[in-house]
Amino acid sequence: MGFTLKKFNNWIKEFNVIQIQKMVVIAIVDAIVSGFNLKIFPFDYTINLAVAILPIYYYLDRRLNPIVTSVFIASIGLVFRTVTGYYYYGSFEGAFWADFNFLFFDLTYGLIFYLIFYRDRKKTLFSLYLASMASDYIGNAAEFLSRYGLAEYTTNNVMATLFLVAAIRGTIAVTLCVSINYYNSFLRKEEHDERYRMLLNIISDLKGEIYFLHSNTEHVESVMDEAFSLYREYDKLDEGQRKNKALNIAKDVHEIKKNYFRVIEGIDEIILKEKPNDKLSLRDLSKLLQLSLTRQLEMSHVPVILSFHVDSDVQIKEHNLLMSILRNLINNSVEAIENGGKVEIYHVQDETTHEFVVIDDGKGMSEEMQDYIFNPGYSTKYDDETGNSNRGIGLSLVKDIVENVFNGKIEVESKVGVGTRFSVIIPRESIE
Repeated sequence: MGFTLKKFNNWIKEFNVIQIQKMVVIAIVDAIVSGFNLKIFPFDYTINLAVAILPIYYYLDRRLNPIVTSVFIASIGLVFRTVTGYYYYGSFEGAFWADFNFLFFDLTYGLIFYLIFYRDRKKTLFSLYLASMASDYIGNAAEFLSRYGLAEYTTNNVMATLFLVAAIRGTIAVTLCVSINYYNSFLRKEEHDERYRMLLNIISDLKGEIYFLHSNTEHVESVMDEAFSLYREYDKLDEGQRKNKALNIAKDVHEIKKNYFRVIEGIDEIILKEKPNDKLSLRDLSKLLQLSLTRQLEMSHVPVILSFHVDSDVQIKEHNLLMSILRNLINNSVEAIENGGKVEIYHVQDETTHEFVVIDDGKGMSEEMQDYIFNPGYSTKYDDETGNSNRGIGLSLVKDIVENVFNGKIEVESKVGVGTRFSVIIPRESIE
């Protein structure tokens, strides 16, 4: 019962307003384009271009349910042909029944495409071609049988003709999809090159600001020495000397403050000058995050291995916030590992959600601790010897972003001495 209810809820979520709008637009375009036919055979048979285009919609938007879409196509197409066929047939009723049999093709096409392609997890070009051919051939067979019967279907090479038409339209659809993929990969390469150029420019500009930060650090050291000198010699100095030393320290601090403000303005200017693209692919995001965190671990000499299992080109619009979520979770996992270990990051997606999983083999948490880890200020990292505590804001921030920005949820599973598993589930419409 629970499984059925879950599937029903996913089914309802799938058909949001945006998806319905897409289906209506596809149905209207299909109805219009179905009026254009390509005559390539020597005998009296033409190829409807609308059917050759239809698989492209399902390939580009994997969330489109072919069965539901076919209902829209069949309904809107029948209304469109009934209205436009009035003058040809002399009445709406005549136009309606003349094109009624197209419903058998549309609905059969959607059902077969659903079974072969939509339910296929990998959704390769081969499964697309197979689905296009099978849906086209069986759909045409259903329409032909409804019009002329079985006897006519088995004569005059009808089956061979329908198979040839299905093969040609399937080839056209797959060729167009390959062309679209090639064009998109070309655009992604251009975007990648542009992003690389942007990063090089940022790094070059930041080096100058880092130089001033280093200089300012040396200045801070000299001011600290001056302040300590005043403290040490305070009793030996007269009032005028004390005032001069204190004034010099105040002047130096003021200069340091001005330099820091100038560096901050410089960094802001760099960021504003080189605005990143609106979207970043999930694969590129994971590579950047892995590179940054691996370098951080190497510099800190932390014996933790990061393993990313992310292989998706989906474009993320709020990639900065997503990176903040993953960085906080990974850092939390790293800090939970005391004597070396491994942190693994997984990504799984389906028709409605993206799930990001961070797993570590650290010290784990008790059930009581798991109830409080997302509370602001709560921290598991308390040092008994020094009294220092890392203020617990990372996981609180993660929970806030996941729930209030992405409309998602975060879950944690942990066992003391075994490790911890964080799972972030985000709806696709909130992230793509």
